[in-house]
Amino acid sequence: MKYFFIFPGLVFLLVMNACNPTALPDPARPPTPTAALAPANPPTATIPATATNTPTPTLTATATSVPNGPCDNPLVPLGQGNRWVYRVTSSNGEASFSLTSQGLQPGGNTSVLVAFSDQNHNLTITEPVKCQDGAIVDFPLFVLNMLFSPNLDKYIPAAYVSGIYAPNYQSLIQNNWVLNWQERYLTKEAVNLKDPRGLAGLSIPANTQMDVSYVLNNLHEPVVSPAGNFPQALKITQFLSLLVVGGLLYIGIGEWYEPYTGLVRAQINAVLLGNERLPIESTLELMEFTPAN
Repeated sequence: MKYFFIFPGLVFLLVMNACNPTALPDPARPPTPTAALAPANPPTATIPATATNTPTPTLTATATSVPNGPCDNPLVPLGQGNRWVYRVTSSNGEASFSLTSQGLQPGGNTSVLVAFSDQNHNLTITEPVKCQDGAIVDFPLFVLNMLFSPNLDKYIPAAYVSGIYAPNYQSLIQNNWVLNWQERYLTKEAVNLKDPRGLAGLSIPANTQMDVSYVLNNLHEPVVSPAGNFPQALKITQFLSLLVVGGLLYIGIGEWYEPYTGLVRAQINAVLLGNERLPIESTLELMEFTPAN
């Protein structure tokens, strides 16, 4: 992978401390997502929901098409030339980002290059995205970096360890769009996460383990964004945990996807340091989606 960084204000994310590297799961092949109605880990009970008006859910499924390539995915469609432009709004103002799929890498059919651009800081990072039978196995933490950009002192790449970022179409259909799955990363460099309370920065050391879990319950909600109206966007709840210098950090994120368009909205629901909730809020909106030619 290649990346051009460091810049103040971009994003990152998180990670649970790699206290016992020998206990990491075997990264050779990602585990199969498991069907479930509730998250496998307790963070649901630990992280309170954001006090916002929640759109009325509907059980009508969003129409989708069957993928036809090794890297096609309902949640993260990686057709060559697909481009997404996002706006992130926080208490610090607005920031603009884009993602562009550059297609399969030469000589293979399991890795796609994706260019991430921070338009406010003239920064572009090109990362490989690994896929397997239509599932996205290793997707760089672009979304987390965008949401947390106002609170990070620089962009930090993370190394994939194990798990799945987005299940394939067959897994979603067979389980009626009700799944739990996990992924694990290690930070490659240290980063300072700005403490909104004005205290010393929440340092995230290099080689910090970040555990990410995803919960999908076939819940559809209407999303209105500058890119258009998505009356039945698929909602996924994401939980992250990692050990920072100040203690154990939990993060809850809500994400909404339009199948075969991709992520149309995301927001930070809660950030907890131990039992204390930190006033960190950020919302990501899809401004424009340009499909591949």
